[in-house]
Amino acid sequence: MSRPEHIPLELLETFVKIAEMEGDATAAAERLDISQPSISKRLAALRRATSDPDGVPWLLLKGKRWRVTDEGHRVLGVVSDLVHRYEQLERFIASDKQSNPIVSIACGQQAANGSVKLGIERFLKESPKCRVRLSTPRGRSRIEGVAGGQFDLAIVSDSPSAIRQIARVELYVEALLEDHFILVANPSARSIWAEQWHNLSTERSVTAREVFGLPFILPEPDAARRRQFDEWSYRAAGQPFDVILETGGWQTILEFAASGVGVGLVTKSAFDSFQSRQANKLNSRLLSTKEFPPDAVRLIARKAHGKDEPELSESARKLFDALHATIK
Repeated sequence: MSRPEHIPLELLETFVKIAEMEGDATAAAERLDISQPSISKRLAALRRATSDPDGVPWLLLKGKRWRVTDEGHRVLGVVSDLVHRYEQLERFIASDKQSNPIVSIACGQQAANGSVKLGIERFLKESPKCRVRLSTPRGRSRIEGVAGGQFDLAIVSDSPSAIRQIARVELYVEALLEDHFILVANPSARSIWAEQWHNLSTERSVTAREVFGLPFILPEPDAARRRQFDEWSYRAAGQPFDVILETGGWQTILEFAASGVGVGLVTKSAFDSFQSRQANKLNSRLLSTKEFPPDAVRLIARKAHGKDEPELSESARKLFDALHATIK
C-alpha cells in the first residue's frame, strides 16, 4: 500500500483522539477544541492520507462511530507515542524548563470514580506540584496507549496473554486484586421474571443454568466484556443469555437494573460503589466462580529493559505507589 511522505501532526492527533474516544467524533472534537466541520475535514483528509484507492485506511465509519481498522491498530501505538512526545516537547518549550511534571493514567469509568480516584487524590496530596492526566478509553486502547507511550500507567482486566498480544511488546503487568462477578436486579412484583429471581439462592453462588430465562442487561456485542460473557454462557450451558438491553458501562447497566428493566451482570466493585451512592438498594446474587471466573485487576506500565519492573519517571513511580496503597 502506498503511503505519503508526510502526515500532518493535526491528523495524527485527530486519529489518536478518535481512538481514545472510542470512535465518537463529537467527543474527540471537544477534546481537541475544534468544531464539527473541522474534525470532519480532518477525518476526510486522514482517510485520503492513510490509504490508496485499493487500500484500507486507519479509520472507517460504522454507523455514527469511527472504527479503528486492523491497519489502524497496527500503527496506533507508534502514532500515540509520537503525539505524546510532541506534546511533551511543546510543554517543555512553553514552560522555559519550569513545567510541573505530568503523569498520565488510563482506566475504566468505574475505577476513575472509585479506587483510581482515591489513588490520584493521595498522590496529589503528596506531590502537589505534579499534574495528572486521566483518560477512560476501552481496555484495548489503554494497553495500546501504554505500549505506545501515551499513558504512563493503566488499569486493565485483560489476561497477561491478551495484554501481550495487543501491546505487541513486553509490558510490566502486576495483578492488584480479584473482582468477582454478580447479578443485580430490582424486579417489580408484576414482573414475569420476579419469581425466578427471588427463587435464586442467597446462601450460595448460582450457576448459569439457573439464570437462563431472566432478561439480561449486558454490554454491547462489540465490547470485549460482552464476548467474554457470551463465551462463559456457551461454555457453561451451550446457549446465550436472553438479552433485553445492550448498553455500555457498569454505571448504566446498574441504573437500568435498579429501574427494574432486567438483570445486570456486573463486577462486585462496581456494585458496591453504586450501592454507596443510592437510596434504593439493588438485590444481588453471587455467581459461580467456576463458570464466571473473577477479574484480576491489573496495573500495567512499560517494562524496564532486562528487568521485571516498571520503567517510570519519578512522578509516575509516586502515582504507582499511591495506587498500590489504595487499591491493594
